Amino acid sequence: MAIEQLKVHEIVKSSVSKSVDIPEFQREFVWDPQQVKLLAESLYRDYPIGSFLLWDSSDYQEAKVAQGAKASQWIVDGQQRTTALSLLLGQKPYWWDSAETWNKALKRYDVMANVLSESKDDRIEFALANPIRKRDARWVSVREILRIEKVEDLTPITQEIVRKISSEVEGNMELFPTIHSRLVRIWQLRERDIPIVKINHEVEDVAEIFARLNQAGTRVKEADVILALAAVRNPGWVRKKYLPFCGDLEDRGWDLDAGIFIRTMTGVGKGRARLIEVPKDFWRPENLETIWKRSSIAISDVLKRFAEFGILSPDLLPSTNSLIPLFVLHERWAEGASYSFKKALWWFLLANWDGRYSGAAITSLNEDVRSIFEASTFEEAITRLTNRLQVEPKLSGEEFLNRYDRAGNRFLRLMLYLILYDNAAPDWVDGSLLGYDKTGSPITSGFQPQWHHIFPRSILKKEKKYSDDDINALANITVLNERTNVKKISAKYPWQYITEFTISPEALRRHAIPPSFIPSSTGNLEKFKAKWAIENYTDFLIERAEILAEMSSKFLEELAK
Repeated sequence: MAIEQLKVHEIVKSSVSKSVDIPEFQREFVWDPQQVKLLAESLYRDYPIGSFLLWDSSDYQEAKVAQGAKASQWIVDGQQRTTALSLLLGQKPYWWDSAETWNKALKRYDVMANVLSESKDDRIEFALANPIRKRDARWVSVREILRIEKVEDLTPITQEIVRKISSEVEGNMELFPTIHSRLVRIWQLRERDIPIVKINHEVEDVAEIFARLNQAGTRVKEADVILALAAVRNPGWVRKKYLPFCGDLEDRGWDLDAGIFIRTMTGVGKGRARLIEVPKDFWRPENLETIWKRSSIAISDVLKRFAEFGILSPDLLPSTNSLIPLFVLHERWAEGASYSFKKALWWFLLANWDGRYSGAAITSLNEDVRSIFEASTFEEAITRLTNRLQVEPKLSGEEFLNRYDRAGNRFLRLMLYLILYDNAAPDWVDGSLLGYDKTGSPITSGFQPQWHHIFPRSILKKEKKYSDDDINALANITVLNERTNVKKISAKYPWQYITEFTISPEALRRHAIPPSFIPSSTGNLEKFKAKWAIENYTDFLIERAEILAEMSSKFLEELAK
């Protein structure tokens, strides 16, 4: 192990020239703009920002982005800070492979400094760029200063800033030394010395170092550490198989945590979701290829089946943890003669209603994955799983009087969406079906439902007789697309938008509108308006809640057949 010092600009230069690189098991850049701003501020105040850990190994060649000449030094600890420094100096690191996204990042991570701030200790104020600061000559982009290589080149920049701030000669003379000295202090951030620790251990040792660093700092989850261990034992797997698969799912609307994939793999291969119970030799190359293939096929297949029910995004699900046992169940039994995805979905919905995988769910996950793995038949697996649940597959109208926007009611919100989708409910203005565009093709990025208040919130609030719980009841919610919800019918009385957009009785029925609120004809407008009067809101809620409960119970009953 060797320790040395590198200046900030030298670290950035090494990232640009690829004398250092990121191993494939490292995460993407995840810092937000505020963290980059705080890093600049810490450098300015001479606060420690931690040492950087480099791995000196020409044998390991699995870069995050595999292209061009190979590096011999790999960043084990310090990737986020190195990338942030590159953003501050405006120099794209080698591993950032897209110029387009880099240019967007430069705008998003633009840190500015006030060269005329009036703090008592004469400290320079740092802040993120916004339109107001960009128009204020006192605020200067830190990047414009740090990208300059010679300190003498700050003079013309100072002159330009002074010219913008003051048009009077006397003012210019007074401002110049103050502004110039502050620009020099910002520029000196380039010269800060950063401790660099270099190791040349074997790849297995580096994986262990990475794991311990991240566990000690609690910066990544357990599954991220396991992913790193799997990566170093299987060079190229993360870059060639895992990341492309995750990227493809994300493009289709399924941005899932690493833990979903890792625990699915351990569930498929070992019948375990608790990672500490999985032996390290599980991640050896002779095992990983087969396990990954089986797991990725199961994941893809389940998500395709989800699309048949309109589930095109994890945002609809009460718990993404619940996907793990469903993936394992599907992989274990999908080829069996008695397997039914509908029956699997039935159990999946009940498990979410039960909240079995909410919060600290690892014990429940491990128990259920183990049962799936050890069961002799699909029926036995389903029986074991459902026997642990504390809910019955029948809903009451009272359930749908709960609020739609509470975490504890996300299952009911999912059921509301599922029954409307199953009922072929159209958008009330453009006629497109839920989860689909006007051409009938699935939206590849994942459908984002707009939860529409049938009796608009703004109108109900004016009456001051209904509580927020009443206003936001699930029975007052339906699903439309965004342009209809926000731009067309928001804040209008129901009778107004039904009349204005000629919403048919059939379209209303498909959204489970109570029959007594559906006009037999539009001839008697006054009678129609009277029925949709605010005084009848409570009746509407009770009637629709009963309809939704009946539809939900029937939907679950059909799945269980």
